[in-house]
This record gives sequence, C-alpha cells and structure tokens, in this order.
Amino acid sequence: MSLDIEHIIVHSLFLDEQGQTQLTTRDQELDTGPAVNDLMGELHHIYNTKAGKVFGYFNDEEDSFRDLVRRVEDESLSFTAFSHQASQRLLNELNRLEMNEAGVLLFVRYQWLGAHYLLIALLDNKDSVTVTDKLDVSHASYLDLGKMQLAARLDLTELQTRPDSRRYFSFIKGRAGRKVSDFFLNFLSCVEGMDPKAQNQGLLKAVDEFCDARQLSKEEKQESKALVNKYCREQLKEGEELEMRELSAELGADNDLDFYQFVSDEYQLEEKFPVDRSSLTGLTKYVGSGGGLTISFDQKLLGERIQYDEHTDTLVIKGLPPNLKSQLLKG
Repeated sequence: MSLDIEHIIVHSLFLDEQGQTQLTTRDQELDTGPAVNDLMGELHHIYNTKAGKVFGYFNDEEDSFRDLVRRVEDESLSFTAFSHQASQRLLNELNRLEMNEAGVLLFVRYQWLGAHYLLIALLDNKDSVTVTDKLDVSHASYLDLGKMQLAARLDLTELQTRPDSRRYFSFIKGRAGRKVSDFFLNFLSCVEGMDPKAQNQGLLKAVDEFCDARQLSKEEKQESKALVNKYCREQLKEGEELEMRELSAELGADNDLDFYQFVSDEYQLEEKFPVDRSSLTGLTKYVGSGGGLTISFDQKLLGERIQYDEHTDTLVIKGLPPNLKSQLLKG
C-alpha cells in the first residue's frame, strides 16, 4: 500500500566559513510527483526498519514545540510557516549547545494505513560522480538515506486518540558516541518513554515462563520459541511492530491458557512494540561472554552434543566446528 503525502518541504543546514551552522529555508512546499513519492517511500521504509529506535512523549514542563504542532494541526499556522519556526528552533538549540550539523532538513506530514504522521529528518547530502547519458563523467549530489542518523516521527493519530501514551514519538538515535537527546529531544520538547529493548527482554522472560506454565517438554518448548522467533523476524522484515494478540494466536492455547491472557496477568508489556533484533538471539541460542571467552550455541544442542555440569561449572562439547578445530590444532 502506498503512503499519502499531505505536506512536504525541505530546508538546508550548512556550515559557514567560520564553521558555524546556518539555515536556508524554502518558501513553498514541494510539489508531489514521482521523485518526491519515491523519496518518501524509501524514507518511510528505512525509518520503519531502522533498528534501535527509542520512544517518547511531550515534556509537560516545556511545550513550545507541542504548541507549534497544535497550531499547524488546527490550521492556524501553515505547514510552511510551521517548518520555518521549527527549523529556527533547531538552529537555536544547536547554537546553544555549540554543536555543528549540516544536511537537508525535511518536514513531511503523511498518511499511512489510516494513521497520520509528522516526520522530521536531517539527511546527509553527499557528493559523488556519475556517468551521464552522453558518457561524460560529472559531479553529482545525492541524499544518503541509508545512513540517516537524526530523525523523529510523531504519530499524530495516537497523540490525538491517546494523549496519555508514552510512545507517540519515535526517534532514531544519534551517531556513535552521541545520543540524539543531545539536541534533538530538546528541540522537540520531548522526553524518552517506552524502552523497546526492555520490552523485548520482558517478552523473552514471559515466553520462557509461559512454556513452563504449560509444562511443555524440551522439544515443545523449543518449537514454541521457534514460532516466536519466526513471527518476530517476519515483523522485523516488514518493518512492522510485534502485536501481542497476533503472537498469542501463533502460540495457540492449552487448557484455556493463552499467551495474551498470561502476559496481561503477570507482565507489564505494551500491546505492541518494535522487535529488537539483538534480543531475538535469546529465543534460540545460549550466549555468554566474559573473561576473554565468548560462547554461543543453539539451545537444542544442550543435552545432546553439549553437556553442562553445574557442580564443576564446565561444558563438554562433542564435535567441534571444523574451522575451530583447525585453529586449535595449529596452536
């Protein structure tokens, strides 16, 4: 299904000769067409599938950006004017923190699957070379969407229908060694809310205890975990969130005990949340590291090729991987 672009505009942050960030704004919204539609389709997909997003909500103590959103939503402020004021607000925050950023600043309001979103992204504009139709080599610039590092999306529909939610904002964290909260959260008058990684860790614990509550055999437990793993990876691939009711249907019910009811009674998990790729390993593997040692193996191997003696705290492995054996023999 395609998304419906309602408003879209871009501005530019650049560094002047003194290395200070400056702002150039566009006076009119972009006209939609094949190029703009392709840009937004790719950007939407990349954002949805980007790992490590965090969630948040408006800060009650500082609501200046929220006021801008209110005004553009009730149409007392045009989208262009909104983007100008928001861009200046971002520039002021960068100057206040003495940070330098450059790139294309994009504002877009769009509809996807019945929900309305406001996406704000700072995109890198890269220089490259290309071969023209006349087979000449020429300089070219392009937007490096795959390396998008600073972006936030406001779910306008959730904000309107569930104003007490702690997850109507989502963010892509900043570059390595620096969090987006350095300036992007302040710019958006936002604080962090739901922690997707903690939700995923809670899910793994719930799956383990649900299997124990159903008194499943080792093989049945592994099958159940494999189902959860398969469902989560499919959602991740499609850029969709994990939904507890759907996952419960995948696991099925036993003696009137279904996963959704089990989780609702015992755990503080959201109805839906993003899948954390790194957490999925815990569904099918045992993993541990420390003291210069890293061990990872499929859970189904425990008790077969791999034996654990808790009294001596040792693992016995039968049948080493050939590449590991080769390294050991070489010393």
